[in-house]
Amino acid sequence: MIVREAKIADAPAIARVNLDTWRTAYRKIVPTDYLAQLSYEKRESSWQETLANVKNTGVFVCVAENESGQIVGFAAGGSERSGKYVYQGELFAIYILEEYQRQGIGQQLVREVAHKLVKLSFNSMLVWVLGDNSACQFYEFLGGKKFAEVQTSRAGVALKEIAYGWTDISVLLDRPA
Repeated sequence: MIVREAKIADAPAIARVNLDTWRTAYRKIVPTDYLAQLSYEKRESSWQETLANVKNTGVFVCVAENESGQIVGFAAGGSERSGKYVYQGELFAIYILEEYQRQGIGQQLVREVAHKLVKLSFNSMLVWVLGDNSACQFYEFLGGKKFAEVQTSRAGVALKEIAYGWTDISVLLDRPA
């Protein structure tokens, strides 16, 4: 598995992973009709814009490629967006195709995000995750500490979002995959 910085040309593959993973990870959380109406084209456009503006926004995106060069996962990060918390960096998104999960790819992507945050002189990080998502266990496994909960709504459904944080992301840098 190769983890590398994303390029603008990766936008279609990132959009595919993003949307396909939404449909599998959130199928029991978000209404099926909402997931069905999500658009690859809109996601691709959004990711093209994100990747085109990396230098201006400070947002970065990493991709994981399998042996065939197919993008099977990605992660995005940057500085913490709200300014409400003590955490300096934020893992904005991490998505891995279902058939590639539980193979250490998520750990590699989180480690890469942590490396990039350290290069930006950030030593802490948070991530928001839907409370009913199995990813909560992943963040706890990586040493993330639950520190906040908020109520949100998606597709007319009330959902709980949980924030996990690492006050010292150096613990993520040395983790074996």
